[in-house]
Amino acid sequence: MTVAFRQAALEAALARLFPPGVAVSAEPIIGGREDNLWPAEAKAMTGAVASRKAEFAAGRIAARRALMAIGHRPTAIPVSLDRAPIWPAGIGGSIAHSAGLAIAAVRIGGPLGIDIEEDAALEPALWPVICAPDELAMLPESDRGRYVRHVFSAKEAAYKAQFPLTESLFGFASLAVRLTDGGFVASLRHTVSGLRAGHELHGRLVIYQGVVFTGVTI
Repeated sequence: MTVAFRQAALEAALARLFPPGVAVSAEPIIGGREDNLWPAEAKAMTGAVASRKAEFAAGRIAARRALMAIGHRPTAIPVSLDRAPIWPAGIGGSIAHSAGLAIAAVRIGGPLGIDIEEDAALEPALWPVICAPDELAMLPESDRGRYVRHVFSAKEAAYKAQFPLTESLFGFASLAVRLTDGGFVASLRHTVSGLRAGHELHGRLVIYQGVVFTGVTI
């Protein structure tokens, strides 16, 4: 699925994920734009397939545009050993890509997380991988696979937001997500580095043109 979009309208939808002070940007994933990568970024794409290079380049283009929107000069956004973006000092940021789009969010301050997924149902075989029984029980029976996808996206955004603080790798089972009206609450099921079990990460969820966007700000 590739989404055709009006950039201003899409970015207005993305802005609803975050409080004031967060800049967002969206970029279509188009091949042949690797020349936009800075040398420190291009190293990470050595040997990558064309599709991966295209989404990586689009994400960096979007991120640099968002940095400029908060008054930061354009700069390289290289990749750490754990594959996470390395943001300039004092900047919190996140990048995601799917459905033919790359999106980025940045701010001066603490970490945040963003995710993008197609607003389509996941097959039942994946439901127990993403949701624990208590999470599944809270989701509407009608179109449950679609809501599981929303939980998946919420967990992705929450994971990205917490990682700069904890530098902890964990799976879906470590977070419990409760969807709310226009958002979600992600709770840690166990202590992760400096975050205690039960710590809540509050996020927002927006559906736009058949795509789900989620965002978490810490």
